[in-house]
Amino acid sequence: MYYRPTKFLAVSAFAAAAFFASHSAIAKNLVFYSSLTTAAQGTLVKAIEKKFPDIKVESITAGGVSLYQRFVAERTAGKGKIDMIHFSYTPGWYHLAKEGWVKNVTQFPEAKSFPDWGKDTKAQWVGLRAPTLQVIYNTDNVKPGEEPKSFAELTTAKWKNRLVLVDPFQSAGLWDFFYGSDQFGKEYIKGLLYNGALVQSRMGSSTERVATGERDVTMVFEYIAIRRINKGAKIKIASMKEGTPVVPASFGLVKGGPNPKNAEKVYRWILSKEGQTVITQEVKINSARSDVPHVKGIPYPFKALSSNAEKIYKEQDTYRSFMTKHIREAKKKK
Repeated sequence: MYYRPTKFLAVSAFAAAAFFASHSAIAKNLVFYSSLTTAAQGTLVKAIEKKFPDIKVESITAGGVSLYQRFVAERTAGKGKIDMIHFSYTPGWYHLAKEGWVKNVTQFPEAKSFPDWGKDTKAQWVGLRAPTLQVIYNTDNVKPGEEPKSFAELTTAKWKNRLVLVDPFQSAGLWDFFYGSDQFGKEYIKGLLYNGALVQSRMGSSTERVATGERDVTMVFEYIAIRRINKGAKIKIASMKEGTPVVPASFGLVKGGPNPKNAEKVYRWILSKEGQTVITQEVKINSARSDVPHVKGIPYPFKALSSNAEKIYKEQDTYRSFMTKHIREAKKKK
């Protein structure tokens, strides 16, 4: 969810300068901020440097909201001299575009191969990856044939006190999707919260609650579920009749970056069929492109459900107040 830039401008110019000074000794010719995990970003960087042996990448990783906050603070302090930025907090891109900090990237031919939900001409991003939100359940507690079959049924008595969901102020993707979707919206969110949902800090924590059998059902990004399944967890991915929510993880070029030619070359390659195949087959995350091999383990093909990130950006205060109020009140009624 959206965080006001003014809250982060307390980062002093001294702190921003110290951060950049610590990196200035590193002789790199492409600076890339990313919300991929350290391991996933390392895999992508290796692929970039293999494809472009003359380019060395300086890579900084952090969580999506944190990375957005960091870039805003640095750029406001007159720093933020980076080339490419990728974070999964999509509403924040409308702020970056409003400030004029990102380049027009939807113009590139490679972007034409992405569906409308996988790019944004207003906020100027294209999805480096397209994580899907999957409903997972514990196979000991939920017997065959009893697994959830629709998002709508998760608000019914059948699943009362059996859900665990992520905290929207820690990991916003799930709630951003439902709030910005005309198909779901506020009433659906209230239906989940007032159905006895346990709220955990992050998706890894909610996945663990289901894997251990403490709760029966949660919603997480597919790569989190697949990683736990591959480690032997007693969980499965349910097939939902409405379709599969997709939360494109936005990716763009920064205006005024130190290496614009290298940045455009690498950026366009990552969006290409070859680059997106690296994303799905080596980084192991879903792509918005339909012409690349899909990730093994994700139910495929699927009906993609998209949401309106611009709505979240425009209604940020209402959204935060709504979530704060109903999380608090739902806890009281347990």
